[in-house]
Formats: sequence, structure tokens, C-alpha cells
Amino acid sequence: MKSRRTKKYTRNNIFSIGIIPFMVILVYVLSVGIIYINKPKISLYEVVEKKISDNNTCLGIIIKDEEIIKTEQSGYLNFYYSDCSRIGKNKKVYTVDETGEIYDILKQSSSNTKFTTAQREQLRENISNFRNNYSQSNYQTVSDFLYELDNTVLELSNSGIQQNIEQIIKDNNITTKYSIINSNKSGIISYTMDGYEELTADSITANDFEMKNYEKVQLRTNEKVEKGEPAYKIVTEEDWSIIIKLSEEVYNELVKLEESSISKVTINFEKNKITTTVPFRIFTKKDGYYAELTMENYLIHFINERFTEVEIQTNTEGGLKIPVTSITEKEFYTIPSEYLTVGKNGSDSGIMKEIYDEKGELSYKFVEADSYYTTEEGIAYIDKSLLEDGVWIRNQETQERYQIGLTDKLKGVYNVNYGYCLFRVVNILHENEEYCIVESGLKNGVANYDHIVVDATIVTEDDLINKYKGE
Repeated sequence: MKSRRTKKYTRNNIFSIGIIPFMVILVYVLSVGIIYINKPKISLYEVVEKKISDNNTCLGIIIKDEEIIKTEQSGYLNFYYSDCSRIGKNKKVYTVDETGEIYDILKQSSSNTKFTTAQREQLRENISNFRNNYSQSNYQTVSDFLYELDNTVLELSNSGIQQNIEQIIKDNNITTKYSIINSNKSGIISYTMDGYEELTADSITANDFEMKNYEKVQLRTNEKVEKGEPAYKIVTEEDWSIIIKLSEEVYNELVKLEESSISKVTINFEKNKITTTVPFRIFTKKDGYYAELTMENYLIHFINERFTEVEIQTNTEGGLKIPVTSITEKEFYTIPSEYLTVGKNGSDSGIMKEIYDEKGELSYKFVEADSYYTTEEGIAYIDKSLLEDGVWIRNQETQERYQIGLTDKLKGVYNVNYGYCLFRVVNILHENEEYCIVESGLKNGVANYDHIVVDATIVTEDDLINKYKGE
């Protein structure tokens, strides 16, 4: 009787056999993951009909019809109106306390005044605007911030005082000289002065744009004001203007607009979030190029402003907006357009190609070929995959011959509407750093709502696009 031999499997053998499938799966998953990570991500863009323009940021000086009103007697001034308020003619503007006796009482009565909710919100807004617009290279932002805070505090200290002043005089038996001053014209009141009040477009120079020595003075004060000193400023007209100093490039662009009988330009104030279209005129001086923008609205936003940054939009073009990164080039054969003909069905476009058989006998073959693009000079662009370099084609009407060989490149994008990259020609009308405007309705071009590849460098023509993400 044969003895049975039992083969024993150690625990190590079982472990080795079971781990092999696991390792295979792990390697496969890792390989797929690495390939996916390293594979370029193809993003798509939906073509839309838009307008874009060049935005040129310029520094502007604000010119207003403004007048400094001086006090006719010395004393402590207390104002009825807050900064940037509208006042009417012959309205009470401020009071004059010649000795300061009334002022001391008013000062004591206002010592316990607290901020209202609106005033606290105004302070928060001032601080937020300062933080958002602060620039180390522009000290003016600090100066404006300090002025706004000072202005808010002064308005707080004067709030409610004028309404109670007559009662305070009566209760305290004050006999000191006290005067109420009325306005002699209507307008918007301001308590700032900077020495630019008399500046005009004719008198402006390049030095006026230097902000190193610019200083804005707070007219409203708790100190005694001497006779003949400024009390307040009033802006009397709603119309105002901005004088901007131009680079030669921007000046030439505005010249083109004027020559095209375009008298208005679109501007943007980024700080104030305002965009508007206004009349303009350009002029030159010995020290540079200038433009005057005529404004009819938004004066209240700029009452206490003298300098402002203005974005001027020029070269505005309408068409199909696409990313600059989508633009690529493709090489084509170029032929005279008169060599294009139609097939026997009367509809297919193509060319007649010369063919020689083994005996050297000539015949002709119709090659279906559509012109991707035809210039005004009559040059047609034919896909290079349809013909060989050096072959001859014939004009069927004139019997003239033309040898294929000359090439040229067309700009275009990769359209993926059908799931693969298809070259579509574009004619760029205008472009900036990020986007360009291309002509719509172009033969073999792109259309509104087409999907194109954002980065044309990571694909080639006829590549399949399985999954894509619109941007």
C-alpha cells in the first residue's frame, strides 16, 4: 500500500500567493493615477458675443466752479450744514462767536455727545475704503483718510449745537456779540481747500500733477478764525470736468476717435465703481498731451476730491470674444482663387489636378477642396492634406497651369463641438492681454456658443476630446 504524502503549505507561501493579485491591482491603479495626473487638463471655453476695449489708466485733476467764502469778522465759527450738503441762497450757514464765551458753553454741552449708528457706520466705511485703496506709493490716500476722520469728528461735535444755541444764550444771559451769517449763493458746501480752486484747463501744467507737495486743508476748525480767513467753500455749478495728462499712445488713440467723428469716450472710476460715457476734447501744450472730460453727473462723489484715477476705454470692438491662449496657427497651400472650380454635381468646390499615367498621357482628376479663407486679393487657402507639394493644377476656363508649393499660415482655434479638435479660422479685430475679439460670420470660422479649447498648445488637430470642462 502506497503511503500518502501530504504537502504542507507554510503561512509564508499562502501570503505570497494572495498578495500577487493585490500588487497587480495596486500597480495598475497607481499607473492610471500617475497618467491622469500628468495628462494635460483640457479646458474649454464657450464663445460669446462681446465687446472689449483697451483700458488706459490716467491721473486726472478735477476742475469745478468753486469759490472760497471768507469770514467778515473774527471769532469761533459753528456751522449749520454738514460737509457736502446742498445749501440755498440766503440760508443760515454759520454763526460767529467773537469772544468764545458761547463756544466754551457749547463745548461743555457737547462733551457727552455719543456717536449715532449712522456716524459709526460712516467711520467704518471710511476705514474700509482706506484699507482697500491704501498704497505705499501714494501718500494721498493717507491724507484723504485723515481728512475724512477729522471731518466726521467735527460734524459730531457740531451736531445739534445750532438748534440749541439761542436757548443756550438765553439761559446763560450771554450778552457777547453773536452773529448769524447767511449764504449769498446756492450750491454744495465743502470744508476743504487745496489752492487748486482757480485752476483751469488753459492754465494747467504738468507740474500740477505732481502730488508730492499737494496739501488739502480742513477749513472747519474749533480754533478762532480771524477776519478775512476762509470760512468754507461752495461749489456753485453741477457741471464739472477732469483734465488728464496723456501718454503719446493714448493721445493718438483719441485723435483717431476725433477723426472718426466720435466725440465721446467711455470712462471708469474704479474707486467709486462708476462707468459712464462723456464728451472729450484733446489739446497739447509744450509740456505734454492732455484731454478734458466734460462731466454732468456724479459731482457729489467728487466734491472733496482733486485727483482721481480714470480708466479711458479706447479701441472698443464688437464680435466674438475668445481667450488669447486659444489662438493657434495652421499652414495651408495658397493658390489663386480662379483655380477653384465645381464638380460635376455643380455644388462641390475643388480643383483640377493634372495626372500622368505610365505612358505619360495627361488626364485630370477633380479633387474636392474648399477654400478655408480667401483674401481680398484673391488668394485661396487650401488644406495641405489634400494635395502634394509640386503637383500641377489647371484652370479649366483659361487652361493656365499652377504648381502647388507656396504656403502661408492662418490664425485659428480648435473647435470641439463634434468631440474632436477641428481647426476654425479667426480674423482678429482687437485684442488685449487676456482676450481678443474676432469677426463673426466668417466662413469656416467660429460662431456664438461654439466650444473651443482654452489652451491650444496642449492639443493637435483631430484629437478626441472625451471629457471637458467649460470655463
